[in-house]
Amino acid sequence: MASLCDVYVNDAFGTAHRAEATTCGITKYAATVCAGPLLEAELAVLHRVFSSPKKPLVAIVGGSKVSSKLSVLKFLSDKVDYLIVGGGIANTFMLAAGLPIGKSLVELDQVENALFIINSMKSRGAAVPIPVDTICAKFFDVSAEANLKLSKEVLEDDIIMDVGPETSRIFGEILDLAGTIVWNGPVGVFEFDQFANGTSFIADTIAKSKGFSVAGGGDTIAAIAKYGIEDKIGYISTGGGAFLEFLEGKTLPAVEALQLRADQ
Repeated sequence: MASLCDVYVNDAFGTAHRAEATTCGITKYAATVCAGPLLEAELAVLHRVFSSPKKPLVAIVGGSKVSSKLSVLKFLSDKVDYLIVGGGIANTFMLAAGLPIGKSLVELDQVENALFIINSMKSRGAAVPIPVDTICAKFFDVSAEANLKLSKEVLEDDIIMDVGPETSRIFGEILDLAGTIVWNGPVGVFEFDQFANGTSFIADTIAKSKGFSVAGGGDTIAAIAKYGIEDKIGYISTGGGAFLEFLEGKTLPAVEALQLRADQ
């Protein structure tokens, strides 16, 4: 491949986390290599967010499993002033905080990690705001009835589907103060309208925020599109896996390959 070009330009941030012939190998043999404007823009924004963010720095991390984003959560817990968790991830943190979660999705083997993150952030004056109320259902389906409950009153047969209005209000107050916001993942089952209020509120609050916002990940971009706020987000990353790996504090293989050539 290198023999076919005079200049190799990598402008694909979305594949920068993959160590492949087209992202890494070719940089060893092409006569001239460089980053394209999109890749440069992505890296500039993300470096800015973590190297010199306007404070307070707030991260929102949603999703179904702590285990799939544990590295992200741990990295962010050392950097941010507030770590807002949502979705199934929030259930594990709620259980770690001593709250009932009924038959909601949870990872029992990650409760200790969640508690560690809560305590480590608290020790340095940062916080993981735990939901104080929830929207529950008796079964997971688009036809399920939504029921508002205080977090401490969730029953054994309840499934937590979204955060409640008081939790949204608390999250909103935090986001209103934010100088920088990083958003990755919805805070509820926003695909079902009756459980979308939490994510809708988060989206609207970020859209109105005076802080600089960065968003990335498939579900996050879907939520941004659903609520029509694309032009209200400071920067929307084109990376899925690459965005997450950057949030883990990892060096992206494709970027490292370009840097190695630049140092030669």
